[in-house]
Amino acid sequence: MLKYFPSGDSALIVKAGDQISVEINQTIRRLLARVEMERISGITDFIPSYNELMVCFNPSVTDFRKLLDTIRSLEPTIADIQLPPSALIEVPVLYGENLSDNFGPDLEDVARFNKLTVDEVIQIHSSVTYLVYMLGFTPGFCYLGGMDSRIAMPRKETPRLKIPEGSVGIADQQTGIYPIESPGGWQLIGKTPLKLFDPNRKPEFLFEIGDTLRFKPISETEYIKLIQEQAKQTSS
Repeated sequence: MLKYFPSGDSALIVKAGDQISVEINQTIRRLLARVEMERISGITDFIPSYNELMVCFNPSVTDFRKLLDTIRSLEPTIADIQLPPSALIEVPVLYGENLSDNFGPDLEDVARFNKLTVDEVIQIHSSVTYLVYMLGFTPGFCYLGGMDSRIAMPRKETPRLKIPEGSVGIADQQTGIYPIESPGGWQLIGKTPLKLFDPNRKPEFLFEIGDTLRFKPISETEYIKLIQEQAKQTSS
């Protein structure tokens, strides 16, 4: 059963549960698709998360009560929404310390924390198919579900001020990728040459909610080659 809450004077939050699960996230995705179909006057934005959907609105056009009544009336039809099939995207990652740079400065710490070898952490991290539960924090930052608890590690007590674009990190039982340079406290274990966010590209984001992905370990030579290929595509 969905629960509804006001958020300030211009947003409504619909909550589908308290856990992080595929089923709850699919309910949020179906709800989003259903509400978008209605083209409700006054709605200005949608912000989906693991188990909630924030619906932002213009208070001069509609209000919380009107929006609440409309969305509640759609609730019985949400289960009928067919979600599109998930795209499976392979994400190449250069893990750990390499000749030219230390792309995964925390990889050894993650291994020690979990009493594993570095190779075991890489093997475990790259052997799972992850679901993109939500995008946020920075443009295109993907929060991924499905990480093996054997490589979980808490966030850093003191966040870094600058994390390079493409860095792959671990925080508790989550993993994700930093799409742009930004501060952050996740444990960094590698880096992908893929560009997750490009404002000049359509679509701007490489991933969408509901996509699935797998990490593929690559060598430094492969990483450099992929960077060069992307540079050629951008300049052409």
